[in-house]
Amino acid sequence: MSTVSDRLHHAQQDFNAVIAVIPFDEQAVEESPTLKGQPVAFKDIVDVAFVPTTCGTNVDVGRIPIEDAPVVQRLTAKGALPVAKANLQEFSYGILGDASAYGRVINPRDPEVCGGGSSSGSAALVACGALQLTVGSDSAGSVRVPAACQGVLGFKPTFGVIPVEGVFPFAPSFDCIGFFASSIDLIEQAFIATADEDPAAAQDVSAVDVTALKAKGERFADLLAALERSDFEFTEGADLEDTIAATAELYEPMRLKEVYDVHRPLLNQRDKYQEVILQRVLGGENISQEDYDAAARGVEKLREEALALLADAPIILTPTLDSGPLKWSDITPENTAESAASLRRWTEPFNVLGWPAITVPLRGEEEEGVGDAVQVVGKPGEDLTVLRVARALQALL
Repeated sequence: MSTVSDRLHHAQQDFNAVIAVIPFDEQAVEESPTLKGQPVAFKDIVDVAFVPTTCGTNVDVGRIPIEDAPVVQRLTAKGALPVAKANLQEFSYGILGDASAYGRVINPRDPEVCGGGSSSGSAALVACGALQLTVGSDSAGSVRVPAACQGVLGFKPTFGVIPVEGVFPFAPSFDCIGFFASSIDLIEQAFIATADEDPAAAQDVSAVDVTALKAKGERFADLLAALERSDFEFTEGADLEDTIAATAELYEPMRLKEVYDVHRPLLNQRDKYQEVILQRVLGGENISQEDYDAAARGVEKLREEALALLADAPIILTPTLDSGPLKWSDITPENTAESAASLRRWTEPFNVLGWPAITVPLRGEEEEGVGDAVQVVGKPGEDLTVLRVARALQALL
């Protein structure tokens, strides 16, 4: 049986998923379904003591931490072993995963398919079988999108439940720690271990809203047929189109200004940024405080109003990717923005709303390629309920 070190080397050489291997005791590794002895990689915006935090850039961000981020501390307290820093989109800025100073991550499921971003390497380490559990971050879909693009589980919890201290920020109003894993059980253990408070117990769910899935015609026909044979009842009252439009309008000025403010102290190193990332950062230079404050008030109001979408069912099922995975050959300079918007269309709204959501791949364990994915979304604070429904969906596939 290959060692963790062997698998990390393979993931680094074949898929460019690893920026740095963290020294660890191979004898302490336990290939088990628990956190004890579980080797874990962290997206390289997460501080691990005495390991440089690169953020996937050549910019000197001045981060050689002397202590672990809280998310690292809490996982290691349960016996997890930090073993690697995962490659990522530079400064987490991009959903395609196409720009890292360390080179693009290659999708282990299919190298011709876009692997998604920004937590590209964290997803790839699970997809290629190197690790069972990795940590990423999600500000517009940066866990759920690469999970869907690479055919693995990816969970974004309720906003604010897991501390983000010791994590280089993207847009602090939306940033969340998230997890990729080979099983929902591992995601649940990692979530409970890292949350600030004991999460609410999982609720029994009898009804799920499938409006968004049915709107895709035959694409989710097999899943819907399996659901019809299950104990779940269907509802079709959650029309998300207005919410998608509203969240996009509010997210844009807040993201732009927050990213620019984060990077302002680093802009004396403009020559070290990749040009595409620098231009995105500079896009927030002229966002006024007035426009930002108006958008922030809009988000607060929308978070209250949007709960009405869950009136008929506590869980909403949506596509994770609007048109499914994209091939790199289909992404051109002319349609890059459109391609990125397609990937985050169903994920970004739930960063704005702060709701928990998980991507569940629809591919079989032995299937080749990426396959499609469904997103399970629930009420803020009902993270374990979302995971319970996701587990039930997996059992139907």
